[in-house]
Amino acid sequence: MSKRTIDSFFRPAASAASVPVPESVSPSDDDADESEVGVAKKARTYNFREDWLREFSWLRYCKQSSSMNCEYCSSYPRTAGNTKFADSVYDATKEAFQHLGTETGWLEKTVAMGADGAAVNLGHKGGVIALLQAEAGAFIVPFHCMPHRLELAMLSVQRKIPMVDHVYNLLNMVWKTYHFSSKSMRELRALGEELGVRVNVPGSVSGTRWLPHVNRALQTLLKPGGKDKHLQNPGQFTAVYYHMEHLTASSTNADIAGRSRKVKKMMEDGSFVGFCHFLADLFDAISKFSFLLQRNDVILPQAVNGIENLLATIEAMSVRCKPGGRLAELLADLQAQRRQQEGEGETHLLYKFQGITIQGEAAGLGKEGLSMASTPKLQQAVRATIDCTLLHLKQRFSSLLYEESTSASAKAVKSFKIFSHDSWPEQRELTDYGAEELDFLLDHFSSVLTRNGCDFCLAREEFQSMKTFIIRNYMDKSYHALWGMMVTKLPFCSDYKNILHLVHIMLVLPVSSAICERGFSAQKRIKSDVRGSLHVDTVEDLIRISMEGPSLQEFDAKEAVQTWFSQGKRSRRPNYKGWPSEPPSGTQEDLL
Repeated sequence: MSKRTIDSFFRPAASAASVPVPESVSPSDDDADESEVGVAKKARTYNFREDWLREFSWLRYCKQSSSMNCEYCSSYPRTAGNTKFADSVYDATKEAFQHLGTETGWLEKTVAMGADGAAVNLGHKGGVIALLQAEAGAFIVPFHCMPHRLELAMLSVQRKIPMVDHVYNLLNMVWKTYHFSSKSMRELRALGEELGVRVNVPGSVSGTRWLPHVNRALQTLLKPGGKDKHLQNPGQFTAVYYHMEHLTASSTNADIAGRSRKVKKMMEDGSFVGFCHFLADLFDAISKFSFLLQRNDVILPQAVNGIENLLATIEAMSVRCKPGGRLAELLADLQAQRRQQEGEGETHLLYKFQGITIQGEAAGLGKEGLSMASTPKLQQAVRATIDCTLLHLKQRFSSLLYEESTSASAKAVKSFKIFSHDSWPEQRELTDYGAEELDFLLDHFSSVLTRNGCDFCLAREEFQSMKTFIIRNYMDKSYHALWGMMVTKLPFCSDYKNILHLVHIMLVLPVSSAICERGFSAQKRIKSDVRGSLHVDTVEDLIRISMEGPSLQEFDAKEAVQTWFSQGKRSRRPNYKGWPSEPPSGTQEDLL
């Protein structure tokens, strides 16, 4: 389940909202489910339809007869009330899931709730999770969306490390220059044509989007030009630098001239350019993990393995540059420039990136091997960024790592590591492996396991047998392939039916709420400014088709077109005779 406040995008300012609403635009009791907010301001009336501004809930469950994980999507009904209060959200969620049918007993089988970090959702005292635990049981596991956690960790790094904040400010100033001025964007494109550079639109790093958009903004700025992608070729960096130089000298707007002067000065600093390349490598690794978490089919073992690999990758960056990364390419190019100029007998060495002369610690970057003595500013910033990133990632993902926790829910999540078969010990040590964690899981989820017919003694025996069977036959399988086979195929789903209850719980843990966020994106695409009169039910149907429907390649439009032509209230085409069941006989020449 995901929660987002979107009233601010549609409601007027507080001063305007306080103006009394004329009775002529006040909603009647008969039209309460499709109410409108009327605001009188400057002798005009503004009406804002709110009935389509929905929240989205997803129910994730295991279905043995088909795929490993299935999902059901639902939007909150129009009777949801104020979604800023937990009781309204909780009541609306239950009402939405009632469309599944009362026979499903979803509340009795619920084991976890995933949401963003808003207090209305995950507040331990008055949040939705507290209401759910009070009604369904204290064993319900609250899951803070992992892509949100990743974003929050890097925002903390931005606040703590000045150099990271400088990079964010640079990218934001570049985006602001071209986003709010079509004239500046035209000038940048014209300059790019003269340089032979294909200019891309600079990306934004602000807002509520997740981390890959920061990586895209950095990659766009540092993108090399030319077919060979050589760092000495003019690129996006070159075009932006020369245009900022032009704005500094020609702009009559003091804000634009001052912003351009600051951007130009930052782009000439060698240590800053080097740090941008390091940060591009760092965000590239983090973005790959973020993309993994945004998949609909991501499961807990994948997330745990992903965060451990990410931490190891970041720690390795403190020892050496990422092989084949942006910073390694920059250092190799600057060192090649130094050797070339020394071979030509030059005494005053110049270092360039995409044709722009960089200063400061550029000479230190051109030496063989980075050292604190030659590039103290860059080395200090890199070391501080790595340490701060590791610290905040471990804090945000402590419930998935091997750190002690007093929370029963966090301990339960960590205990599921016993089903990560690639981390099992050798066979002679496998007998006692996971016994303590298994006992804790059986005790923590005892009520829901008992309701669903799990025998605890048989579960312990089956776990021993299943470990031996998997380590002998299926250690080469991925998490999805292994557990998909175990929970759906005979005889495995029958022989290990008791221990597989815990596997089912592990598979449906809501690691990410990205699918809910995609619902908001689909709603924004469908309910646009030019389609403002769509009915509420039509919007919901279109969102469901966009999120859960087949791809264009798999969709057969024959039935839909025939229904549209034949079942309308009035005739669509008077001469319509129906969809042909067979292609017409005869050759192409006969038809002509």
